[in-house]
Amino acid sequence: MNASPSPPSPVVRRKRRFGLSLVWLVPIVAVIAGASLIARSFMQQGPAITIEFRTAEGIEPGKTEVRYKEVVVGRVERVRVGPTRQNVLVDVQLSANTADVAVEDTHFWVVRPRIGTTGVSGLGTLLSGAYIGMDAGSSATERRHFVGLEAPPLVLRGEPGRSFVLHTNDLGSLDIGSPVYYRRVRVGRVVGFTLDPNGDRVLVQVFIEAPHERLVGASTRFWTSTGIEFSFDAKGVAVNTQSLATLLGGGIAFSNPETVTEQRPITEGSEFTLFPNEKAALAPPDGDPVRIRMRFAQSMRGLAVDAPIEFVGIEIGQVRGIALQYDAKNHRFPAEVDADIYPTRLGAVVSELQRQAKPNANTPADIIGALVANGLRAQLRTGNVLSGQMYVALDFVSDTKKAAFDPRAAVLEIPTVPSPLSDLQPQIANIVASISKVPFDAIGRDLQRMLAASNAAIERLTPEAQHTLQDVRRTLDEVQRNLTAPDASLQRNANQALQDLQRAARSMRVLADYLQRHPESLLRGNAADAPPPAQEEPAR
Repeated sequence: MNASPSPPSPVVRRKRRFGLSLVWLVPIVAVIAGASLIARSFMQQGPAITIEFRTAEGIEPGKTEVRYKEVVVGRVERVRVGPTRQNVLVDVQLSANTADVAVEDTHFWVVRPRIGTTGVSGLGTLLSGAYIGMDAGSSATERRHFVGLEAPPLVLRGEPGRSFVLHTNDLGSLDIGSPVYYRRVRVGRVVGFTLDPNGDRVLVQVFIEAPHERLVGASTRFWTSTGIEFSFDAKGVAVNTQSLATLLGGGIAFSNPETVTEQRPITEGSEFTLFPNEKAALAPPDGDPVRIRMRFAQSMRGLAVDAPIEFVGIEIGQVRGIALQYDAKNHRFPAEVDADIYPTRLGAVVSELQRQAKPNANTPADIIGALVANGLRAQLRTGNVLSGQMYVALDFVSDTKKAAFDPRAAVLEIPTVPSPLSDLQPQIANIVASISKVPFDAIGRDLQRMLAASNAAIERLTPEAQHTLQDVRRTLDEVQRNLTAPDASLQRNANQALQDLQRAARSMRVLADYLQRHPESLLRGNAADAPPPAQEEPAR
């Protein structure tokens, strides 16, 4: 019997499963979302910069923002002390859309509440906290390290308006932020000041805001406004005031002369002169000054720098310096006074003086020389009795000696004459000296002896004087009785005389009436009286 074949062995085939379980879907989505967030965060990040400040007051890592025109463009990441321990370093992460602002002329500063003469700023940070302000630059050079400003800049890039430069000899009370006024309306501010390279003048930079910058032209005059200005003249007392901020911190005002009808346009950064007051600013142009020198042999008390120089009552200049000199020949100490005069202030008189001067003499030196030859002299006079201030008067003096004058000298020297007060003082001194020689003590002693003798004589005559007064009193009483008593003979006689006068007056009136009716009686006499009419006998 044949054996049956064995069945074939089974083949096991394992099926590979390539599908994923739904359990893995959630972490995969989370990884993808995280990766996208990380990529987006890197894409939105701008450059990291470091800002150097003196102090980190109000700055908190992770909270303090960086703003440009009140738009958040970055955030503070870290604050640390600098290597020298003199400042702090603030690491800031800027956003990607502001990556181009990290250039060398960009400025950063901390915005905090600030109170000053120009006003109050940063009050919004009392609730929101301090933040870092930014003024984006326009340079093409990138930068990652900046030095922050201690105060916000007064002019931001792109702010409409124009900047101008003012020249002055003294800064006075002006400061950065001081206001600029036009007709008492604030139109700008002071944004900086510095000395010129020679140190002779102060350059003040002002910014006039739009649209007021068109008010500034080639003929505009600027002057310092001190808040309150007093002036006392023949019209009375005048007071000119600005705002309270100007009173505290000073300010600048400007205007255009009324004679200017059309302003010539000017460019950014044009230069002007800053005058000390409105009167000097709006005065007509003085032209070039002429330096003169005067030598006075008297006390200079009351004369100060900037004292006026007057020619027959018209101010034509100011005193610029007073220096004491020594005269070795006379052993005296005269004073030299240097001054600037402006011939153009005389107007049409200058042309007339040029015409009357010697031929071809048109220079100021020749004109002054002709005036000196005609008796022009300088004299100190009192300008204010209360304060004792003095001024220099240029006037013509009669009967004066001829004085030398050099028209080719670098500084023209004008001869002087003593002031009337200086002549009066020696006379007063002589009078006082004469009075001091009077023996007032001896006169006083003689008067005392005379008064003592008079008192003694009066005391000796007192009893007799009393008796005399009693007799006089009795006499007056007797006279009063004779005059006022009703039975006084004098009064009766007076009454009788009055009655006789009345009767005489009555007779005179009767005579006057008769003569008026019978004027012929003065020639013929009194007519005989008519016989009385016969009386009829009664009938029997």
